[in-house]
Amino acid sequence: MNKIKLSAQTIRLLIIKFTGGFGSGMLSFATGLYILHRTGSALGMGVSLITGPIISLLLTPFVGFVVDTFNHRKVMIAAQITTSLGLLLFGFTFQLWPAQYFAELIGLIVILQITDNFLSTALTASLVQLFDSDELQKVNSLNQSVSSLASFLAPIIGALVYTLISIDNFAFIEIGFELIALFTIMFLRFKNAIQEQKPQSTDASSTETVWQNFRAGFQYLRNQRLMRILIISSAAINFFFSAVNVGEPYFLVKTLKLSSTQYGITDSSLAVGMFLGGILLSLMKLKHHPVLISYLNIGFLSLVFIAVGIPEILNLSADINTIYFIALNTLNGIILVFINTPLGMYMQQLIPQHMQGRIFSLTSTISMLLMPLGTIVFGFLFDHLSALPIFAITGILLIIFTTSVVLTLSRQKLLNQPKNSSQPQLPQGISD
Repeated sequence: MNKIKLSAQTIRLLIIKFTGGFGSGMLSFATGLYILHRTGSALGMGVSLITGPIISLLLTPFVGFVVDTFNHRKVMIAAQITTSLGLLLFGFTFQLWPAQYFAELIGLIVILQITDNFLSTALTASLVQLFDSDELQKVNSLNQSVSSLASFLAPIIGALVYTLISIDNFAFIEIGFELIALFTIMFLRFKNAIQEQKPQSTDASSTETVWQNFRAGFQYLRNQRLMRILIISSAAINFFFSAVNVGEPYFLVKTLKLSSTQYGITDSSLAVGMFLGGILLSLMKLKHHPVLISYLNIGFLSLVFIAVGIPEILNLSADINTIYFIALNTLNGIILVFINTPLGMYMQQLIPQHMQGRIFSLTSTISMLLMPLGTIVFGFLFDHLSALPIFAITGILLIIFTTSVVLTLSRQKLLNQPKNSSQPQLPQGISD
């Protein structure tokens, strides 16, 4: 293992990730809690939760077009400035018309979802221009750790602050975090602009429409069988993971009778595991193909799924079950890092720079499409069946799915094809 040595560039990136994730996490927590307290309605809460995914789906073609067409730094700066102005507008509007809080909060959620989509996609598409290829594993791993730390701390600090200040002041506090991120983005150092090997621009391509840009992304996926398999696999895994997202809270609280405090501790263990996983992966040097490492850990994840339902037949005390799920969720978090980070790093190196915006945007949208379906399916199953068979069958199906994908990759020798080698792509001129 290697010691962690952080360059100034890495520190800047981690500051952006932490301040953005922590600030928005606190605001998201406060927003949901405020709507729930004011409306007392699960429907009202549901509207606020589903707004973000709907906006993301509608934005997919535009995000890819903008990120692949315009200067990445300017896209990120514009997103941060728009976020700050949106928060400022919400704060003053809420003070003037507090009775219209629901419409104002939904409007804020829409603005933040739009700007976050542009920021996160532009930042992800810029990593191969910000860091050398041999740094990507460490950077992506530490990125995951910092994001997990922010996710862990945000609801804890948010719950404390929520009791002290009003929701509009929450927005003003969030402006401070966004400005820190904005200031840091300005000091990111992109590599010297080198034109990527791609078809020369023509008059038609220079005026490429959003739809033409989006269609080119689909055409790339049609010609890249490996990438199609990885993206479809990611969506399927998110579907299966809905079993844990939906079933574990219900199982722990309703079946195993854990208290709210005990459940909260077990829930936070996932973020702790992801934090530890990111640190661990940043210290390691991967010796096998990143795709194989990811799918090996999906196999481990399948076993975790099966293990989730075991306490149903053991009749253990609530304290023992709490310890059991702290360990299981921590392991789950570590495994998720070893699934997502190598795969993400590989895609950053494989996808041409001028395509990364639309491909990452498409990947996010496709993955997100199956999550609501998984929530509905597993929500129905947990309402009518006991937990152990659901978790066990889901784990077995995930093992079968993972094995079939690995066998397909092996038989077709997709990982050995020259076009699928994980060589770093050169940055293009518009991205600096």
